[in-house]
Amino acid sequence: MGTEKLETPLERVEIKQTRDKVDPIRFRDEAINKVKKENYNFGKKRFKYIPFKVSKDSHQKGVLLKILKGTVEDKQTDKVFCLRFWFNGKADIHWIGKYSQTFGTKECDEYLVDLVKTHQDPKTKFWIKDPNLTKKNEKRIVEKPDTTQAKGYTINETIEAYCGATINDEPAERGFSKDRKDGYRTAKSCRNWFRYLAGYNYRKSLVTFYDDENGDGVVQFQSNKHLRINKPKNMRDLFRKYPPGRGILQDRKYWNRRRKQTYTIPASQNKSIYDSDLGKSLIEDLKPGDIEAWIRDTSSEEIKRDYVKVFTTLWIYARKRGWLGTNPGECPLADGQVYVKKEPKKYEDPYKDIAIEDEKELELFWECTEELSEKFPWKAELHQFMLLTAIRKSESLKMKKEYINFEKGTLFIPRGISKTRKRDEELPIVPELEILLRNILDIGNRPTLEFYKMKDHPWLFGTRKWKFDRYFDKKFKQKHQAHLGGDEKFTPALRTLMRYKANDPELVYAPKILRKSYITLSQQKHGGRSEITQQMSRHGSIEILNKNYNKPSIETKKGYAGKVAEIFKFIRRRSA
Repeated sequence: MGTEKLETPLERVEIKQTRDKVDPIRFRDEAINKVKKENYNFGKKRFKYIPFKVSKDSHQKGVLLKILKGTVEDKQTDKVFCLRFWFNGKADIHWIGKYSQTFGTKECDEYLVDLVKTHQDPKTKFWIKDPNLTKKNEKRIVEKPDTTQAKGYTINETIEAYCGATINDEPAERGFSKDRKDGYRTAKSCRNWFRYLAGYNYRKSLVTFYDDENGDGVVQFQSNKHLRINKPKNMRDLFRKYPPGRGILQDRKYWNRRRKQTYTIPASQNKSIYDSDLGKSLIEDLKPGDIEAWIRDTSSEEIKRDYVKVFTTLWIYARKRGWLGTNPGECPLADGQVYVKKEPKKYEDPYKDIAIEDEKELELFWECTEELSEKFPWKAELHQFMLLTAIRKSESLKMKKEYINFEKGTLFIPRGISKTRKRDEELPIVPELEILLRNILDIGNRPTLEFYKMKDHPWLFGTRKWKFDRYFDKKFKQKHQAHLGGDEKFTPALRTLMRYKANDPELVYAPKILRKSYITLSQQKHGGRSEITQQMSRHGSIEILNKNYNKPSIETKKGYAGKVAEIFKFIRRRSA
C-alpha cells in the first residue's frame, strides 16, 4: 500500500484586490484638466493620489496629483501638486501648490528643478535636505535683505544734508549736528564748518549763525544787496542759488585813481569742498589719500587739520543716516589715518603763557578800563567782569540781567551758555563783583543809552551798534544781535593806554589772559589747592586747569624754587 500525504491542499483561488488601482496620467495641463472627481472611487477617503507618467531618473520623480472628494454640491475638482520623497529612511509628502490657471505644469516643473538643485545630492540623487522643513523656515525666518550696500550719495549731497537741506527723498534735519554726541554745534563752530564745507564763495554772505537758549547754533538767512541776491528761503534754496562752482571768490582788482595804479587783493589760498571735483565723488569711496592730496595746497597746518575734521564729520554723519550701509566699519579718516605734514607756525600766540600777577599791574588795568568806559560802554565792563569771575568771553556776552540774584548772592550760569553745556552752575557774588554788576546796571543812566534800563532789555552787556529806534522793538531786544558782539576796537585801545601809563611799550595784554590771571592768583592764594580753583573756574578736570591755565611768571617760579632750596643748607661756595 503506497504512502499518501493526508494534508489538505491549498485552495487555488485568485486573490481579490481591495484597492482601486489608479492609472497614471501624462504630466500635461490638458491631461490634468480632464481629471474629474466623478470618475474616481474615493470610498471612505477624502482624497486620492494620481501618479504621473514621468521618467524615474529626472527631477519629476515622485510627483503626484492630489484630488479632493469635496461635497456633493462642489462641482469643481480641487487639484494639488505634491511630491513623494524619502528622507532619512522615512517617506514623506511635500505640497507644491494648487493647480490653477496661474499655476500649472510649467510652474510646477520650474519649482521642481529649483527644489532638486537645492535639496538633492547631484551625484547620488538622495535627498540631503527636508523640503518641508525648508518651507516651514521660510515662514518662520525672513531672509535679511542686503543692507551692506551704500546708497551712493556724493560728498556734495552729504554736505547739503548736513547743512539742513533736503536731498532726494531723505527727510531734512536741523543741520550741523555733533559727530559722536547728541546735540548741535555752537554758532561759532557752525560758521567755521560752513566756511570749509561751502564757503570761500558768495553763498557765505547769505547765511549767518547765532546761538539759541540751549547754546545750539541756528542758521539765519540774509540778502546780499550788493550782488542783488534775495534772501534764501531755506538751505535748499541757498544751494540752488549757488550750485557747485558758481560764486567762487576770485582775486579782487581795483584801480587807484590817485596813484594811477591797479592793485590786486589775492583770494584765499583755501577752497570749499562743495566747489571742488572731490565733492562730486561718492562719500563711501572717500580714502585718506584723497584728503591728503586735496589739502596739500591749503594755507597752513592748522587749516589742513581743520579740513580733516570736516571730512571726518561728513563721513560720520553719512554713517549715522545709514547711507554707508550697515557695515561701514570704523571711520577711515580719524585717529591720525590722514597724514598732515608739520609746518612752521606762521603766527605764535604771544598771550599763551601770560597771566597778570603783579598787584600794581592789576590796578593799572582797572584804572585804564574805568577811564575808557565812557568811550567804550559795556566793553570796558566786560573785561572787568572776566577778571573777577574767570568766565570766558563767549559766555560773558550771553549773560542776562535775570541771572543776577543779589538777595541770594549768586550769579547763575545756565547750561546753554556754558562752553561745556553739561549742567547749570552758580558762582558766588563777592562784594567786589557786586560793585561791578551795579556799575554795569547803571550804564543806562548815560545819555543815549536809556534803552538799557528798559525792563524787557534782557542782556547784561548791551550794544549801541544798531539804530536807537531799533531798541524799542521788543522782538529785536530778545535776539542775540541786541547784546555786545565783541571788543575788537577796545582791546588795542586798552593795551595802548596801559603801555602809555606804565611807560612800557612791550607790555602784553589781551582779554584771554584775564581768565588765566584769575586762576593763577587763585592757585597762589589757596596754596596750590587745585580743587578749589577748579570749582571757581568751572573746569572739567584739574589736569587741564594746571596744564593750560595756571601760568605763574618766572619770578613766581623763582620764589617757589627758593622755598624748596632752603632745605639744602649744606651747600657752600668753594674756597680758592
